[in-house]
Amino acid sequence: MPRIEALDTFPIKTDRCTIRFFDPTSDIEQLQTVANNQSVARYLTDDFPSPYTIQDALHFTAAQSYQATRQKFLDGDDRSLESLCVEIDGKVCGSMGYGFKSDLGLLTVSLGFWFAESVWGKGYGTECVRWLVEFINREEPAAVQLEAELFALNTGSRRVLEKCGFVCESISRAAITKGGVVYDKVTMALVLEKRLKENYIPSVS
Repeated sequence: MPRIEALDTFPIKTDRCTIRFFDPTSDIEQLQTVANNQSVARYLTDDFPSPYTIQDALHFTAAQSYQATRQKFLDGDDRSLESLCVEIDGKVCGSMGYGFKSDLGLLTVSLGFWFAESVWGKGYGTECVRWLVEFINREEPAAVQLEAELFALNTGSRRVLEKCGFVCESISRAAITKGGVVYDKVTMALVLEKRLKENYIPSVS
């Protein structure tokens, strides 16, 4: 889990983007505009509303604000950064975040992201996910593996992950159901090799 002091390092600028917390006083309309897009929602989980209403944006920005995240940390709750805002040219253009898995996967970080259709194919996704990997590497010393699960048809997100060092660990047939349609699932992973210790037992010697 990141140090609570890490929250005060935001906003953070990459080459072309600003990574920050959502602001419920100013982001609601912009978020609703870019998120209310079937092309964006198509390969996201059903937790992502579609259609995406102003009320959805209001609830989401309040839950993912700096104040709400800091209070969650102070309360000792799960210290994940579920959804950071991606701002490009002064506009909300997506979200990304991560959280640790549980039980047998407690050293695995699951990450997710989505971006506005207007910025697809321009390298913003790769730039932001690369930054997220670096942040996790720096702030999460317990993490050994980073993982992302996605629709097998979501080739755009898969290319982003591959450019950031992820490899395809598995393809699970008929593992996702959305809107009454069944899809294959791809699991992409990046192992932080330097953190593997003597207690690591590989499947193949």
